Amino acid sequence: MNPVSTVGQVLAAIQGAKAGASAFCTNFFPAQAKLQGWIDHGELLGDFRDRAAFFLRKDRDFWHFYFCAPDLATLQREITSLPTLMTQRVAVDLVGSEESLGQLVSVMESAGFRRQARLVRLVRASQPAQPPSSPDGTEVLWADKPDCQAIIDLIEASFDRYADQLPMPYEIDAAIEARQILTVKCEGTLAALLFFETQGLTSTVRYWVVAERFRSHRFGSALIRHYFAAQSAVRRFILWVTADNEN
Repeated sequence: MNPVSTVGQVLAAIQGAKAGASAFCTNFFPAQAKLQGWIDHGELLGDFRDRAAFFLRKDRDFWHFYFCAPDLATLQREITSLPTLMTQRVAVDLVGSEESLGQLVSVMESAGFRRQARLVRLVRASQPAQPPSSPDGTEVLWADKPDCQAIIDLIEASFDRYADQLPMPYEIDAAIEARQILTVKCEGTLAALLFFETQGLTSTVRYWVVAERFRSHRFGSALIRHYFAAQSAVRRFILWVTADNEN
């Protein structure tokens, strides 16, 4: 695979795979700003073929794998000729209902992938906003630039890096700048955070976590109440959780 240098290359490759497709299949749905960030930081590689397009994105000690193919038969045929899948640690995300993903899961397992985690998307409609103050007196603050490393450490210690699309340091810096990370600090230590992304009338909670030694202090509920109040214009809230996360 070769480095991707422009967003146009990606869009052209996707359109090439879509052209004349009988049952187009893909797991690649990047927002243009995020895609540009991957390219700017040299994280994205591509392999563009007549009937399919494949992408790899570097993430810490492994790669995320993305595909675009006109049908499952083409995907299964072409995926076997990708040497990276045989020599590198690679994760692939498949999005859809369990019924619709059956054959796609089989194709990936035949290429050597094994199941790592299953996530469920939860949706909440907006409700009348409450004041952002916390009745228990917990102070919720926007993250500052000096918090970046503590945020990275807490997220990496709390989430599955293969399943949860952990942010890179430059993404955390940008989120802090955009006021997308709420925090609770206890005696100068980052105790909890809520990292979100809002686009239009929809907001997604990307990471919502309380450090283990600060749990049972209601920091998580203070964060979510403040978040809902701060995003008063939002009409739909989305949260992805692992299927075994009963709470």
